[in-house]
Amino acid sequence: FGQWQTHNEQLIMWPCGVILARATFFGSEVVSAVNDFAKAVFPTMSSTPEYFIFDNNCRLCAHQETIKDTHFCQTGMPVDVFHFNSKHKETDLYCQQHCNPAAYPELIEDGKWWFNTSTCEQTNVWLGGYQAILCDMGMHRYNFYLRFRPIYS
Repeated sequence: FGQWQTHNEQLIMWPCGVILARATFFGSEVVSAVNDFAKAVFPTMSSTPEYFIFDNNCRLCAHQETIKDTHFCQTGMPVDVFHFNSKHKETDLYCQQHCNPAAYPELIEDGKWWFNTSTCEQTNVWLGGYQAILCDMGMHRYNFYLRFRPIYS
């Protein structure tokens, strides 16, 4: 019946580039699944980070509003700078009003971001270099490899 193909590895990372959590998404990267994953990593409102930077925070925030989910209400949720500048339309008023990274001046020092907001994207590119190895692995080896490969790189 064939293999069940993964869509992506969803990462939550510390700003320093260390992977905090990873989840395998099947089918697509829907915001409801991202929301559930983030809530599993930060299970209580007091455990949520001060900022949660994600390339699709516009849709994630809108989803949370729609379902009246206040779990991350104390968390700033800007879009990462690269995606905001290159993938989000200026006419998207919701994104401009709620997720514009420039609305968070505390994240900028001397005109520059004080950390790399695209660290997850860069790690995804790095992981993509191992796609040929990973695509034929069974579930247990796949999970083992992704659990320990970043540590020894």
